Amino acid sequence: MKKYFLTFLAVMITAWLLSTPELQAAPQADSAALAKTDARQALALANEWKWSQPAVKSSITSREVVFQFPDGSEKKIPLPQDKMMVAVAPYLNQTHT
Repeated sequence: MKKYFLTFLAVMITAWLLSTPELQAAPQADSAALAKTDARQALALANEWKWSQPAVKSSITSREVVFQFPDGSEKKIPLPQDKMMVAVAPYLNQTHT
C-alpha cells in the first residue's frame, strides 16, 4: 500500500510541475509576435520578456516602444498620440542597471 501511495504522489507532483507556467517553454520572442500588438500590449510583453527572454532588449521613448533582438533587428510600436507613458526608476545604491 505504501508503494502505491508513493507512486501516486510522485505522479501527482510531476503533473503539477509540468503544468506550472514558469517551467514550460517560454514563447519565442521575435518580431512576428509584435505584428498586431498595440502599445499597451507591447509594454506588457516587454515586461514579460525582461525575465523570460533577457536577450531581447526593450525601451520606451516619448513616441514608441522599441524592441532590439539579438540578431540586430529592431521593432518599434508607436504610442498613441493622446497618451503619455511615465517611467519611474527608483534606486537605493545606484541608478539604472
